[in-house]
Amino acid sequence: MGVSASNLAGLRIFAPASIVNRTLEFFEFLRYETKEYRDETNLLKEDLLDVISKSLKIKQVSKIKKTDIVKLFEEFTKDLDRTLFIKNSKDEILDIKWKRIDSFCSLLRLIERSDERKVRWALYHLFASGMLKISKEKISELLKDFQIKNLDKILTKIIKVETLSGLDGQYDGKNFVINHEKDDKIVSHYLSDAIEEPSRRSPGELEEEILELIDEGSYSNQEISQALLIDEGLVSRTIGKLRDQDKIVLSSFGKRGARYFTTNCDNCPFGTTKDSCRKEAISYIATAFMQDFALDLSANDFDSVESNQALLKIKRIVMMARKEKNTKLERNIGENLEILLSKAVDKFVEVEVPDERNPKVPEFTMTVKKDLAKLPMLYQLGLKKGAQGGINLMDEMLHLASKSIKKDDRIKIKKHALVEANKFLKNIGLDKPDSS
Repeated sequence: MGVSASNLAGLRIFAPASIVNRTLEFFEFLRYETKEYRDETNLLKEDLLDVISKSLKIKQVSKIKKTDIVKLFEEFTKDLDRTLFIKNSKDEILDIKWKRIDSFCSLLRLIERSDERKVRWALYHLFASGMLKISKEKISELLKDFQIKNLDKILTKIIKVETLSGLDGQYDGKNFVINHEKDDKIVSHYLSDAIEEPSRRSPGELEEEILELIDEGSYSNQEISQALLIDEGLVSRTIGKLRDQDKIVLSSFGKRGARYFTTNCDNCPFGTTKDSCRKEAISYIATAFMQDFALDLSANDFDSVESNQALLKIKRIVMMARKEKNTKLERNIGENLEILLSKAVDKFVEVEVPDERNPKVPEFTMTVKKDLAKLPMLYQLGLKKGAQGGINLMDEMLHLASKSIKKDDRIKIKKHALVEANKFLKNIGLDKPDSS
């Protein structure tokens, strides 16, 4: 994963020596020894200092003068304020971003285990301070608290990897030169993304992963970032490259102007023609429906499917539906997924039943919150089918009871049921059921 914006801020403000001085100890104190305060965003420094005096994470804390601890902690909170992890005041720390603190603490421990990560931090820290020509001597000075072996070799490796990715720079054995503007944000990613990258994706592998993802759907940068666990800045950079190569197209705009991309069928990145891709997908789906359901589909049944990407997504869903569901793992997944999704439905659906003791509820009423629209699509479709089936079943029951229920009452009951069902389906993000 590329380094997040908040972690970049931390790497910019704190220097590599933070790993060996009290800074990391204070971060670990905040991460591991503040459980009782985690629901709070504003804390008195006096309360924290009292807990620090008993800390297990701060080495030899019992032997350090309280005045020294107060001074060190005050310097630490000032830097935390500069990173926007907190707001620092004389007696309090306010607006505490606990998740950011935890994330940066983890990053420091990750950096501690790798010389290359330390060197990349030093390069980024110096670039962020405004330096474009960074001497090896300056890097060595910044990393003097560590025994970095083969610094020259590491710098050579970094420049080789990042220039292949697009960084304009060079290293001549004495100076690491960056030929970009000082405010060019893309340089931050070249220098720092590998610090937090859990996989060893090459630029080509990342492009391939993104193309495979958006070949079966329309995705925004943020959604790609979440799906592939990579920094949004890195996604943006790769998307820009793929657009320049005409491999992807802007398919639509979402909420708040988010851009959604799919692969470009007129210049298929996988070397397939538009017609053959569509034909192959329809053939697979139709064959599966015949084999599994004895249902004969024709090409006309797919006329309403507008894009190849939509067809490929349907193909993927059909393929996964054919997977064996009776293994121990699949049964366990199904049972627990049902429990979890049912909890979501139960939380956001409130049903009020008529009660003589409560005249405020004159008739059956169901309240549905729009949060249900976040349910998985297939689960939504199941709810839709269930709601429609419920309406049809109730209609049959009313007809069977037609002798004991007046026609006007039957119409009123059905109309009310349709209204409630429509509200339900609207709030889970699907069309209302057929009212015929």
